[in-house]
Amino acid sequence: MRRIFYSGLFYIFLSCIQLVLAQPNVRNYAHHPVYIYNFCKFTQWPAVKTELKIGVLGNSPLYEGLKRMAATKSTYNLKFIVEKYNNPNEIKDCDVLFIPFTTPFDVKEIAQKLVSKNVMLITEDEKYVRDACFNFVVKEGKLMYQVNKQQCDRAKLKVSTKLLSLGILVE
Repeated sequence: MRRIFYSGLFYIFLSCIQLVLAQPNVRNYAHHPVYIYNFCKFTQWPAVKTELKIGVLGNSPLYEGLKRMAATKSTYNLKFIVEKYNNPNEIKDCDVLFIPFTTPFDVKEIAQKLVSKNVMLITEDEKYVRDACFNFVVKEGKLMYQVNKQQCDRAKLKVSTKLLSLGILVE
């Protein structure tokens, strides 16, 4: 009896793992806040900043990770503020905007509205890499980022050569 119970439990466990692995949209956001912190640290905005407002559009597990990052990485000369926006109309005065791959909103339209406002747009869908400054990708199981220097230049953001050399440049 005990053997049947443990065998059944084992098969349920295997089924759950297969369901999770079969879902390509399941993402691990453990390292994203560190990347975003470094994007901010190694980018120069047109005006000197003492605080950076990081926005997350819609529901994303990254929001909580960014809140934790802001609590530990803020310093006396640079404070991070993290806000969540439920729709594009709520976006006001942010310096960095993360748009998750699950967004139902038109990313191209959002990007066009933000480019003149010196906002670092970060996405995680390769179809928006032309509209974003940075785009998260997973290559061979490793989290990496693409850099669209032209989009950064349009937003008047000066990205360090170190950050550019570590990313995948998009032409």
